[in-house]
Amino acid sequence: MDAGAVSDRYVPAATPGQPTGVVKVVVAGPFGSGKTTFVTTVCDNAIGVERNVSDATSRLKEQTTVAMDHGTVDLPTPAGEQRVTLFGTPGQERFNFMWPMLAQGMAGYVLLVDASRLQAQAQLKSIVRRFASFAPDVPFLLAANRWDPRQAGRGQIAQFVGVDASRVVACDPRDAGQSRALLVDLLGLVDGSASARRETAS
Repeated sequence: MDAGAVSDRYVPAATPGQPTGVVKVVVAGPFGSGKTTFVTTVCDNAIGVERNVSDATSRLKEQTTVAMDHGTVDLPTPAGEQRVTLFGTPGQERFNFMWPMLAQGMAGYVLLVDASRLQAQAQLKSIVRRFASFAPDVPFLLAANRWDPRQAGRGQIAQFVGVDASRVVACDPRDAGQSRALLVDLLGLVDGSASARRETAS
């Protein structure tokens, strides 16, 4: 997959209040990080496929996503309102074959992590590496859920999981304002990345 071509599919709205085109954003992260909550909080029309957890991770939660979560939302941008379609990935490693499939055509992605759990941060490291392998140039933000900066600073989390500190943003996926603001910030990164490539090509 040509990650550069993927990001060029971002098309800003031309007229305020009239969304044009659809931006695809993938929401990924370890099991129990809050991906389903993020999608359902942001999107009023969210749907998902969940099943009861049958392994040792059932102590963390009773159900898990086995296919994907999906929803759409219109977000304000400097160019006008932009429609975003979200795809939440399953977090369990046994479903990791679906990550590149769901990532096809994405303009950007969100990595969610429960920052209060060191094990979750360790699991995120492999997800970061996997996404970097098939989407090396696609913009992303790392949304730190349950993050106490007094326990682990932004730089500490970034270094541990292998991302730039500027990518780490505090976000409670239960908070619609925080979650939508994070997506607006991501759209800004996507727009900036696409503009930079157009200038390089010209």
